[in-house]
Amino acid sequence: MTLVSSTVSTQDGGLKSFVKRNALISMYVLLFLLSWPGLIWEVLYSQGLVASQAPVIVSLFTGWGPGIAAVIGTAIIAGRGGVRELLGGFLRWRVGIQWYAVAFFLLAALILGGIGLQVLFGGAVPAIPAAGASPLQILFAFVVTVLFGFLINTEEIAWRGFALPRLQARYGVLMAVVLLVIPESLLHLPYFWNQDVEFYQTVGMFWFTAFSVGLVFIYAYVFNKTNGSLLIVTIMHASQNAWANLLSDNTLRPFQFTVALVWMAAIALIFLTKGQLGYRPERIDE
Repeated sequence: MTLVSSTVSTQDGGLKSFVKRNALISMYVLLFLLSWPGLIWEVLYSQGLVASQAPVIVSLFTGWGPGIAAVIGTAIIAGRGGVRELLGGFLRWRVGIQWYAVAFFLLAALILGGIGLQVLFGGAVPAIPAAGASPLQILFAFVVTVLFGFLINTEEIAWRGFALPRLQARYGVLMAVVLLVIPESLLHLPYFWNQDVEFYQTVGMFWFTAFSVGLVFIYAYVFNKTNGSLLIVTIMHASQNAWANLLSDNTLRPFQFTVALVWMAAIALIFLTKGQLGYRPERIDE
């Protein structure tokens, strides 16, 4: 896994020079400027403060904003070659079948594990949305949701493709994850005021953040171990959302158990990899 970047020339000036010197901050700012308008609009709509939902193009930028921000930032810093290298992460598909299994099914195992612990500790069996559906119906819903998520959610280009390699090279792996989870969690902040999104209202900011922090360690490990495969982590992100729709009933207690399992997995990875999470340091010119 490599990262192309440019040495900032003393002759560079203006916005281009600023972006080169402040690559991460610049990308984050653009990401939020592109992604938050649609989210904020939907918050206002859910609370009756605007009369209609956001236009389709505004809503699309909620998912496309991260990828666009990462591509623009990379183009300014490293030119077309850098953009080709960034998006080339989607072509890293020869990673071993085990990583496809992780990408497609890890989150299903964690969610089902949370449900199992809920029942084991005396809780009621949640109303699983996919219960009663045929395997073919579940497969169809899963595939459609994954494909849809793959097309409209470009977060992994920004978080793992652009930000994580830079943060790991500068601060080390564990600090990189801590620094990455801050903007990654903040991106979802408007959802907690959206009355139409039940999940965020139910689990609350604390438990969602705990879930996100634990997952970022896991995503970092998968990304590093697959030599920077954006294909694998994007499949994993889309599968995460698909399984949440199929298996989660949006109640808090099973989700809390799932969070506990996520953290157990994250801590195990940190321990087993001695804090490296599969990262192999490489020289990165800044």
